[in-house]
Amino acid sequence: MPATNLAGPALGAVQERLAGLAGFSESDVLRNRLLRAAPLLSRLPLDRASIDHPDWAALLDAVTVQETRMFRASAQIAAFRGEVLPILAARGALSLVSAGCATGEEAWTLAILAAGTGVPWRVEGLDLCRPALEAAVSGRYRLGPPDALREVPQVDRSMLDIADGWFEPAENLRPHVAFRRANLLDACLPDGSADAILCRNVLIYMTEAGRLAVLRRLVAALRPGGALLLGPTDRPPRGIGLVSWSRDLIGIWRREVADE
Repeated sequence: MPATNLAGPALGAVQERLAGLAGFSESDVLRNRLLRAAPLLSRLPLDRASIDHPDWAALLDAVTVQETRMFRASAQIAAFRGEVLPILAARGALSLVSAGCATGEEAWTLAILAAGTGVPWRVEGLDLCRPALEAAVSGRYRLGPPDALREVPQVDRSMLDIADGWFEPAENLRPHVAFRRANLLDACLPDGSADAILCRNVLIYMTEAGRLAVLRRLVAALRPGGALLLGPTDRPPRGIGLVSWSRDLIGIWRREVADE
């Protein structure tokens, strides 16, 4: 597959494998990223697509979208903190997950929220992209421009060490936060293990079959009554085991309990 001839069947074959491998849908975004990754495509073994194959792993690193920031979609985060998290914390220790965590800012946001609940807690971030996970583990970020902390409430900035154009989570948060490489299409979380999962601006890049498969996995991973936070355009289908948390909380869903 020469790097100079990526149109038609050659590029289409790679896109088809990515759909099966990670649920990626065909789009201008994916196509442009594939074209920029042309040197990688020439050596891909199309008959051995796997997230653990070094060439496919390198391609996944190159094409996954890694846009995120602290307290992104702050209105939803505030609603989760004020109306959902206290209910979850009342049940005891908290297990929170950022599914598709990118460079980790969402997971560190969850850590700041959980640290204020007064109960034991842990946060896990999952992503396919290895460089993004390295950045997440490091937890050291540029302040901008643009302002990377523009959505962070002033009261929460005490949980960040900010100096010399950089910021990072306070040291006392780190022991409770872990990151690992995972494919959301797989059973990457134990059933009934999470109190809340954030999976925002991830499903929009996936095929319809991929979205449904991931949603089923995430619902299974939630404890009954647990919360799933999705992006504003993500609406789970009926019969998947989710109900809207309330009319006022857009994009926050609850796993049904047995007697509902």
